[in-house]
Amino acid sequence: MHRLRRGIGTPSSRIAVLALALLFGLASVTIAPAAHARNPRLVAAGDIAYRLRPSRGQLGTTRLIERLDPVAVLALGDTQYRSGTIAEYLRSYDPTWGRFLSKTFPVPGNHEYNTPRAAGFFRYFGPRTFGGRGYYSFNRGGWHLVALDSVRGRRPDERQLRWLRRDLVGNDATCELAFFHHPLFTSGLGAPASPDMAVFWRILFRHGVDVVLNGHAHSYERFVKLTPGGKRSPRGIREIVVGTGGIGVDQFGDPIRGSQVRIRRFGVLSMQLLRDAYRWRFVATDGRSLDRGSTGCRR
Repeated sequence: MHRLRRGIGTPSSRIAVLALALLFGLASVTIAPAAHARNPRLVAAGDIAYRLRPSRGQLGTTRLIERLDPVAVLALGDTQYRSGTIAEYLRSYDPTWGRFLSKTFPVPGNHEYNTPRAAGFFRYFGPRTFGGRGYYSFNRGGWHLVALDSVRGRRPDERQLRWLRRDLVGNDATCELAFFHHPLFTSGLGAPASPDMAVFWRILFRHGVDVVLNGHAHSYERFVKLTPGGKRSPRGIREIVVGTGGIGVDQFGDPIRGSQVRIRRFGVLSMQLLRDAYRWRFVATDGRSLDRGSTGCRR
């Protein structure tokens, strides 16, 4: 197994350090990138690590993230197959995407919950999950980012929804991004859309959130700006599905309304967060940018 550049040695010792940080209230020391770095770049993908050993796609996205050198890595759920046990994390995720642990912001997917209460996920990421919850928020480059727990694609409980409303009311960022595992919209055949995510979307739309990032479908798909009901609107939210972290690549069905770009390749989404806008690229593991664009924020 590798050694982190930050000098923390084996995977087990890193988990011990994270646990101590949480115990003594020092979790913030793991959040290395400056919250106000100018025009920071983040990368995002989900559906990442094989159970027994790293796959070719997983190794490819790891090398790609190293080259892009972002300030933050958004891990969009199903980070470790098949059940997200701690043993699986240490065998497969840790020697690859674990290299970016100090700047990773994860959310759980359905596979993490194959272990009761997603215990392996919460143990591995430790204080990265902000006190054992699958939802939290943070700021980067003047943006407000919200991580949510889509809990197997079912309707979120009221406690999380109350927290989300309070969190969005309590910040004044011009631009906002939310990320969670299950998409409300997808043309992918391998994983269905999750209609219960509309409850998240209604709150996010009401409070002016600009972008939603998801995984679950093992493909890349970018949508036009949509309302929670799926109608095109210049005041809508742009959803981008990036389930291309390494597990596999699924087929698409007929494109659903609002789908603009569909790509079946391993890769990551690279986003540059500007003061009142954002740029995006989908970068395949061979380094080619297969989709790109930019747009202003909603308010």
